[in-house]
Amino acid sequence: MEETTREMFSPPNLPLEMMEEILLRLPVKSLTRFKCVCRPWRSLISETLFALKHALILEALKATTSKKSPYGVITTSRYHLKSCCVNSLYNESTVNVFEHDGELLGRDYYQVVGTCHGLVCFHVDYDKSLYLWNPTIKLQQRLSGSDLETSDDEVVVTYGFGYDESEDDYKVVALLQQRHQMKTDANIYSTRQKRWRRSYTCFPSGVVVADKSRSGIYINGTLNWPGTHSSSSSWTIISYDMSCDEFKELPGPVFCSRGCFTMTLGDLRGCLSMVCYCKGANADVWVMKEFGEGESWSKLLSIPGLTDFVRPLWISDGLVVLLEFRYGLALYNCANGRFHYPVSDSLSGCRDAKVYVKTMVSPNDL
Repeated sequence: MEETTREMFSPPNLPLEMMEEILLRLPVKSLTRFKCVCRPWRSLISETLFALKHALILEALKATTSKKSPYGVITTSRYHLKSCCVNSLYNESTVNVFEHDGELLGRDYYQVVGTCHGLVCFHVDYDKSLYLWNPTIKLQQRLSGSDLETSDDEVVVTYGFGYDESEDDYKVVALLQQRHQMKTDANIYSTRQKRWRRSYTCFPSGVVVADKSRSGIYINGTLNWPGTHSSSSSWTIISYDMSCDEFKELPGPVFCSRGCFTMTLGDLRGCLSMVCYCKGANADVWVMKEFGEGESWSKLLSIPGLTDFVRPLWISDGLVVLLEFRYGLALYNCANGRFHYPVSDSLSGCRDAKVYVKTMVSPNDL
């Protein structure tokens, strides 16, 4: 009897490689429990490489999965930091909102620089430093030497955060633009080297970042910002390839050039999205299905009569879109054209929302 009980609760007798492939498909909550099953599992799940593989699988699944539970939304509202599960926003009458005030550094102003592999990068106002935080496993790390010194108050800094696969390095990109000049410099912070350096390539000439309060959008190893040509005021997309250390311009949708007076970029389930605001008409949401290919732009939907800032964060299989407005989150049903706003009273007034994946990547292991 004792032997039978031991067999019932012992881990499956499978090759470790096969067991790893199974474990990589499980959510963080299950992985945390399974660390207690046996020493080999604990050792495997605790490896930095396992955490990275797990994150990469979840990132890749964003485009195809119908599951929303592995994904969360982080929002800021001046001194308040909140999060919730994407699944809760869609499927629960009362959204379960977690408040993280004081969980990081206490009461301060946080600017969300970006998210990547479950890590949320913040710029903190009081010490001008950058921090990495994983809200799923509740670990944080101040990035040593990340305070960016600017000698001139006339310099406006716009950030972006992402992963350089070629160097296995998480990096922060800072675009420094003079308020009254067209020149833009780029500085790169490496979490491995713990220091800033100047970019070796030039920022596109005659192009300025359009919305300096919004961070770059991380897609497929690149960071992307909306920009305008100073000579013609026409819109463009500034893209920085983290592996090549190279800036270039990406084409927008051909059919969105007439009457478009501004645009917003976003990450919609792993694809670069763009919202074009057409005068007196609507907000058109486009997605670039094959990153870098201008011909792959496809119009996803149009929201009639909407000309204010909006960014799509998620879209369900039933074409219900989670939207970020200037001061809150809303659900928009494409089938009947109805809005549900706010999705939660606790999230009214929030801004700077980002979707993140729930992973085990630790900021302390970088």
